[in-house]
Amino acid sequence: MINRTVLKKNIREAVKGGIMDSDWLYDDCRLENNGLIRKGCGFNQSFKYNVPLVKLDINMKIINWCDKYCDGKFGWFFEDCQPSRSWPARQRAVMTFQKKTDCFNFKLKIL
Repeated sequence: MINRTVLKKNIREAVKGGIMDSDWLYDDCRLENNGLIRKGCGFNQSFKYNVPLVKLDINMKIINWCDKYCDGKFGWFFEDCQPSRSWPARQRAVMTFQKKTDCFNFKLKIL
């Protein structure tokens, strides 16, 4: 197990030396913990309304759109699926929303 104090000290020294970006906490890469999206949203969140992304992947454009326009919480996860000719990957991205209106708007605007 890595000692958190030593880790934070090493991160501070690297940031001070100009190697790393100063506004990012490198010991935790979750977007919600670094202030890039709202708390309670993000990866491995699951809510009532789901949108499987058949041809798309999760990217920052989609995440930023959700953070800006969704009133409720949102998240995404990956579900296992059988590979096929049209979708050779073994996992499919799924966007998930707390509110039905957010899910509907996402389907209209993004898909």
